Amino acid sequence: MGDLDAKREIKRVADGSVFLKDTFQTPSGIIEKQKLVSFFPIQLRWTSTHLSGPNRHSQFLYVITPIGKDASELDFTALHIEHGDVADAKALAERLCREDSAAWVRLAKAMETELNE
Repeated sequence: MGDLDAKREIKRVADGSVFLKDTFQTPSGIIEKQKLVSFFPIQLRWTSTHLSGPNRHSQFLYVITPIGKDASELDFTALHIEHGDVADAKALAERLCREDSAAWVRLAKAMETELNE
């Protein structure tokens, strides 16, 4: 999201599943995304399925793979659906990669700060 005015609502819908509603401002106006996130902690994976918004029906799979005693790797697979006119798929893929990477960097910094407290 990245927007300081962004809002997130979280509702538990079942064991291991939550409904997320994200609302944030973009240059084009306010965007609302609704997602169903399902967690599979034993397998160290989760899925995120977009239910509404500009990427509805997109699905993302995240898997954490342990590497040795003190490290892990995050594997990310996406079925990204972009509604509307997408003139340059390569530019879109590059933008999405940058945005997703930036989100994970922010998450890692927040986790590091929390662990150091």
